[in-house]
Amino acid sequence: METGDWRARLETALKKSGKSKRAVSLAAGLGAGYMHSILAEGKDPTIDNLIAVCNEVGISLSAVLYGYDLTAENEEILRLLQASSPAAREGLLAVLREKSGS
Repeated sequence: METGDWRARLETALKKSGKSKRAVSLAAGLGAGYMHSILAEGKDPTIDNLIAVCNEVGISLSAVLYGYDLTAENEEILRLLQASSPAAREGLLAVLREKSGS
């Protein structure tokens, strides 16, 4: 997992994209200064606006919020894990811990 907060991860992704804050803001259908307001002024975006910004920057919402990307396979594992019994989850955790040496 990448260290830092979500704003730092978004700013890093913005720099990697080569796009300006203004260009991303406008392409996301937001005001020209929107990216500046969330990155420099600390304003909190709505989830819909953050998703739009992430799409324009080319980064997933989970990568911005949590520091890692959830692949389709990881999402399926999480859905299946959530639907399983507590005993099944504990068993799977035991196997994974053993394999990783934890």
